[in-house]
Amino acid sequence: MHQLDLKDRKLLYYLDLNSRSSLNELAKKVGLSKQVVDYRLKRLMKNKIIKQFYTVINFSKLGYTQYKLYLKLQNATVEKEQEILDYWIKSESSVWVASCRGKWDLAVSILAKDINDFGEILSEFANKYGLHILEKDILTTQISPIFTRSYLLEQKEKKRFTYGGKIEEYQLDKTEDAILQTLSTNARIPILEMMNKLSLTRDTINYRLKKLTKDKIISQYRILINLEALGHKLYKIILRFHSLTAEKEREIITYVETHSHGVQYLKLVGSSDTELEFEVESDEQLHKILLEIRNKFSDIIRDYDTLLIKEEHKLNYYPF
Repeated sequence: MHQLDLKDRKLLYYLDLNSRSSLNELAKKVGLSKQVVDYRLKRLMKNKIIKQFYTVINFSKLGYTQYKLYLKLQNATVEKEQEILDYWIKSESSVWVASCRGKWDLAVSILAKDINDFGEILSEFANKYGLHILEKDILTTQISPIFTRSYLLEQKEKKRFTYGGKIEEYQLDKTEDAILQTLSTNARIPILEMMNKLSLTRDTINYRLKKLTKDKIISQYRILINLEALGHKLYKIILRFHSLTAEKEREIITYVETHSHGVQYLKLVGSSDTELEFEVESDEQLHKILLEIRNKFSDIIRDYDTLLIKEEHKLNYYPF
């Protein structure tokens, strides 16, 4: 675990709000010179506290649905488990790949145009690794509000942004496709580097970025943090309800949003109804959150599970 001072935490907080912020913008917010901010940023990257600068792209506007695949493995050596991980990391359909501890060994978020498309992706995987799958669960993500990490800087507001929702068919042209491919896993890439890489003018790139943001294709620029280095763990609280009215759902979303360690709400279709994500400092803190949720929502909760996300291996909202 790395000891971060207040300035480091401020830098992480503002990068989490917008990881494309310029060094000048960050310097003003953090209260340091541009040169010192640049040095600290490079140190955070070198120490692998910042694993990645990424762009949240709302794939539902591009005609995609997110399916969540949970896997329990069997007869899998360490090498075989790594092979299965690599399969999904390299997949052009997977947004997110993570190792878990709890009921499941592996979690994958997959983008597909429709159920047939998803079925083909799943069949291809099953034909290759079916003998090593003891159990699986498939869920569809309906909508997911995400919240920035206010715990990095106490008393700071959270920013909320969303992916999912109504499926649309926004038609990207080749330029927009190239920009999204470049930005998806490298949100801090300088404009000059993009110009050289994509053979586009500065004006073209700036215009398209504004358009993609205005049309809500680009939702946010963020950072993937090495939580272990901060002394935190990512847990999912998986809930199944007797019933869930719109009013009760708003209350649960508000609970996650206003909790300093709440980072995401996922509305699902399948064996579970919602997943709440918290980045906590200890199992005791998770237990306290669970008690609060059970007390607040005991009238609607039928059952719940917790799942520790041990390591995030891939995060790419535009993996095509």
